[in-house]
Amino acid sequence: MVPDPRDPGPAPAPSVLRAAAAAAQSSGIGINSGVISAFEDMKLRRTHAFLVFKISEDGSQIVVDTSLTSAEAARLGSEATYDRFEGRYGVYDLEYDQGLDGVRSKLIFVSWNPNEGKIRSRMMYASSKGALRQRLDGIHSEVQCTDASELAFESLFEAAAPKGTTPVIKAAKEE
Repeated sequence: MVPDPRDPGPAPAPSVLRAAAAAAQSSGIGINSGVISAFEDMKLRRTHAFLVFKISEDGSQIVVDTSLTSAEAARLGSEATYDRFEGRYGVYDLEYDQGLDGVRSKLIFVSWNPNEGKIRSRMMYASSKGALRQRLDGIHSEVQCTDASELAFESLFEAAAPKGTTPVIKAAKEE
């Protein structure tokens, strides 16, 4: 008998699923539901251009730290939204113009883990990054930053946008 190529095969054993879940939460730091809902709003409703997440003061979960519109993000610059000595995660809705092919956008995951940070903080951010990244479905690429110069918009754009494109920055609406 010839096996059916469309058959996915046997389901993974429950122990395999538990091991995968444990690996995702190896840091013991949970993800607040507000993080996922803010990300979904960003992805589907385009309500934010830039989200910054941090580990809560008690170290138990990842929470939303800051959310910016496109105009706010362009005015402040991504460097201003991160603490110099404390790690953060960010998601940036990077828009770029491809000329005749039109305007496109990509969701970029930014991991900020500064060299000047405390060792405990650096380890917490490094060990929980994978679990957060896995929960944020739709991320196109990832940029890891350890120095403030890597957080500059130009550096993020160069690292994530296709060659030969130009950034699209929306101006603030006049009231």
